[in-house]
Amino acid sequence: MAPIVIGTRATPLARIQADLVARRLGELGVDTVVRAMSSQGDRSLGGSFAQAKGVFTGELTAALRDGSVDLVVHSLKDLPVEDEPDLVIAAVPERERPFDLLLFAPDSEANEASEGAPTLEELLDHRDDALEARARPAGEAFASLPAGTRLGTSSPRRQAGALALRPDLVCCAVRGSVGRRLEWLQSGAIEALLAAEAGVLRLARSGELEAPAAAIRGFRLDLRSWPCAPGQGALAVQILLGGRLDGHAAMAALDHPPSRAAAFAERSLLGRLGGGCLRPFGAWADAGAAGLEGPVLHEVHALIAADDWREPASVGETPRTVHSAVSIADRAGSIDLDALAERIERGLAEFGAGLTAGALFSAGQKTRAPSPETPDLIVTSGPETVRRLTRRLDPAIRVAALPATTVEVFDTPWPADRIDLDGPRRQWPWLLVSSPNAARVVAERAAREPVWGRLPWCALGEGTARALLAAGVPPNLAARASGGEEFARYAARVLDPRCPLFVPHSARGGAPLVEALQAAGRQVTAWPAYTVHPNDELDWPQGWQAARARVLFTAPSAVSAFAASGLDWPGSCWAIGAATAAALRSAGAGNVKCAQEPTAAGIERLWLEEVGADPKGD
Repeated sequence: MAPIVIGTRATPLARIQADLVARRLGELGVDTVVRAMSSQGDRSLGGSFAQAKGVFTGELTAALRDGSVDLVVHSLKDLPVEDEPDLVIAAVPERERPFDLLLFAPDSEANEASEGAPTLEELLDHRDDALEARARPAGEAFASLPAGTRLGTSSPRRQAGALALRPDLVCCAVRGSVGRRLEWLQSGAIEALLAAEAGVLRLARSGELEAPAAAIRGFRLDLRSWPCAPGQGALAVQILLGGRLDGHAAMAALDHPPSRAAAFAERSLLGRLGGGCLRPFGAWADAGAAGLEGPVLHEVHALIAADDWREPASVGETPRTVHSAVSIADRAGSIDLDALAERIERGLAEFGAGLTAGALFSAGQKTRAPSPETPDLIVTSGPETVRRLTRRLDPAIRVAALPATTVEVFDTPWPADRIDLDGPRRQWPWLLVSSPNAARVVAERAAREPVWGRLPWCALGEGTARALLAAGVPPNLAARASGGEEFARYAARVLDPRCPLFVPHSARGGAPLVEALQAAGRQVTAWPAYTVHPNDELDWPQGWQAARARVLFTAPSAVSAFAASGLDWPGSCWAIGAATAAALRSAGAGNVKCAQEPTAAGIERLWLEEVGADPKGD
């Protein structure tokens, strides 16, 4: 018999997984050849644009169908839930540890605050019979992270789950090999990282970890409070139905029935909820030894976030989640996945249309309807942004929108012809997103021209990172920088100097950033992608007096527009971000206060600090 050709992705971890299957087949007396190939997902470093269904599996299944390979080895969690009629998962080998690890950068505050956290090496060396006992409840593990920690993960499940516990975190969609993600952690580009223990463990056992693990500490997350991705830690050996391996004895010998039962129960639950790999859903099933009719499910835990989780998360609010579980003891000897799915759906339905502005701040209080005539706070943005930023304020606080600017997007070609993705991935161009306005413009462009979604994105500041999250495209990295010189120093420390930088910017304000990057020796391709126009009809709402006014300025461009309007400066100027506060002071505004973070919670804290709990207090 000719050797069996095993298809796999070309990443180091995928090759290790394929070699595990090849070695097991060899023990069964079957000759094999491993053939590695690139997948669509491997040819992208973008955030959510790179996560369409099947991007890591499409090329492999196509090779199965055309006969180029006899079987393919997938990470089961990467396979779409829907069955393909001509393909079959012939074997699920014994499952590796399904836990997630929360890891801390060696020199970060997170590492210093995580007292008692074992090193990564110690975590991986734990005996299998001690894993659950040494796992930390998710809430306890995330509590050790300092405020505003940049957390690396491209998974919507992990992003939504982390932000539900700690809405102050800044999620970065770090991509690449496990070793590369550990390098980002060690460089300080991110302060914490979520990773599947199975992948890290397989790399460590094979001596393939690219970054030393000695200085990295972290926690293993408990599966009951932090369910894994459906099928996480399990491999899927997929073959062509009716092909040369259909019914082959080696496939049955590869299969581990308890692992198959648990992983398929998790995937089945996701299928019942109508989800896929982009849904923020986790499930963990524990399957014991086979009974009379096969393996028995002992317990199932599931956690899902509402589909609108990005909206509250983008302004520092807690996304809504449903956590549900069932055990064999509860169900008289069997577990009903349909009933569990119905319970989860009822929990999601209870959210309804979502919380109204101020509901979190004033739960249980009797409030009066706001009046538009004499607002307590004016915000220099459109109504939608105002609603998001002031959602924590008591509804009795009257808030008015005063859009200071409008954005005009230029309908001109972007320089896609200058993007070169043929070199090493760590030297690929980076797309620098410099402001919340740029975030919206870039996200819309990438939706029309996917090549921009393949690039890694870096956000300039937390506000920009949150604007990208709201648009469904969390950045790969978020620089703590308020201008070009600070970002140039960040880029010199974190990004390979051979990485070109692409900078779509405002026609009115992009020059200083570009000049600072060029002065630092970076290769920059920059172009005006939009412009910000001041509102020529800017005026106070009826009944307001400048001396008593409180105005929240959302961007330096809003400050410029207000200064050009000729209106008197308000008695109290509030700013989102240091750059906006600096622009206010430079323009001659007095009594400038700055929100510590560009979130609804930041605005609420500023209100309480400056005005007091009484919404009418002066």
